[in-house]
Amino acid sequence: MAETIRLPKPASLTSGLEVWMERVLERAAEAGRDWDADAVHDLRVALRRCRTMAEALDEVNPSPGWRKLKKSSRALFHALGELRDVQVERSWTKKLAPAGDPLRGRLLRRLALEEKSNRVKAERALDSFDRKAWKKLGRKLAPKAQFFPLESVVFQRLALARLGTAVDLFQAARKSSSAVGWHRLRIAMKNFRYLVENFLPRRSDAWSDDLRRMQDLLGDVHDLDVLRARVRQLSGKSGPLLAREWRERISAKRKACLEEFLRLSAGPSSPWLAWRAGFAWNHRLVRVPIAARRTA
Repeated sequence: MAETIRLPKPASLTSGLEVWMERVLERAAEAGRDWDADAVHDLRVALRRCRTMAEALDEVNPSPGWRKLKKSSRALFHALGELRDVQVERSWTKKLAPAGDPLRGRLLRRLALEEKSNRVKAERALDSFDRKAWKKLGRKLAPKAQFFPLESVVFQRLALARLGTAVDLFQAARKSSSAVGWHRLRIAMKNFRYLVENFLPRRSDAWSDDLRRMQDLLGDVHDLDVLRARVRQLSGKSGPLLAREWRERISAKRKACLEEFLRLSAGPSSPWLAWRAGFAWNHRLVRVPIAARRTA
């Protein structure tokens, strides 16, 4: 049964932007200590929040400042992404095989070398990141972020357009079942999710569980696709039988993730339908817990 929810009062967009820009500086100090995987992830999330806000605001209230924000954070954001990808692949490698597996050992050694190299790149990018200029930019952009209030029809239309793109890519991915198709859908869902979280907090409160779970599943599929490509590269040195066993493990896990994603997407309580209805006139925002939907 759908559960009607109480809608929270939206927070200030200016406060949200400034909070996340300040959080970037806090997370940068933490990540630079030991480059722990969680610290790297937290810093990248904070940067992504700022960059997605800037991208959306540039569409509705153009200003050179939004592009400056993205440009000033680009090098660090991408360097952190490369480091984070290797850390995630290492985690998957440990999950998929026991310690005595020879291909597991080869993968971990290669990933360790790449992580070391990517960490050096991330350190350089962090050293080059102008924190004083970032803080000054945050103060300068704050008034511009107030041009449209949260929940504005401008942001609703922008979110609806991004939802439409994601729906089209979902249909295409289901038909092709290609790694590229699911990856494109993952990016489109990210764009939709972050716009909702940053500018439509009432909808975010109702939809956050589904958005996060579905994006996490697509993220796992992407990580497994990347790891499968690495296994192919090492298959000559590891032997065809061992490489085939790894590919089968990866394929089984990947299939399970996609099946769960498709289960969540199907039926009358599909999030796709709820999200679309959430932009209709006189709509009623509702949410159905994921566990209840699985039971149904």
